[in-house]
Amino acid sequence: GHVLAAVFDVCLTALRLPPAWKVSTTVLIHKKGALEDINNWRPIALSNTVGKLFCSLLACRLSGWSSANGLLSEAQKGFTPAEGCLEHNFLLQELLDEARRRGGELCVAWLDLANAFGSVPHSALFAALRSAGLTADQLR
Repeated sequence: GHVLAAVFDVCLTALRLPPAWKVSTTVLIHKKGALEDINNWRPIALSNTVGKLFCSLLACRLSGWSSANGLLSEAQKGFTPAEGCLEHNFLLQELLDEARRRGGELCVAWLDLANAFGSVPHSALFAALRSAGLTADQLR
């Protein structure tokens, strides 16, 4: 643990990562259906394990910073350490029960955007992080 922490500290101080941490090999895993249809294949990126640990550390720090600074919506439940799905399920059940008690109707919609994260330009993500208070050094 201490060796990894020292390596990570050097990376953060120097604002540099080992080149091997930035390289991955992508393999295709067949999901189902016709082998000829590219939509039936899932790309999986195989990356350096230490590099993934470093990225996880940064993600954890960024999530903590975002939460501490009130930057996440209360409705945001995905990709958070809390059991957000359970909270949403509980809320839905309560709304259904209330609609039944009143003899009313309830309209519910779930929205799942395909490739939502991948479709946002990186420049927009960096602009949002800058406006939230991250410095240029923190963004490098």
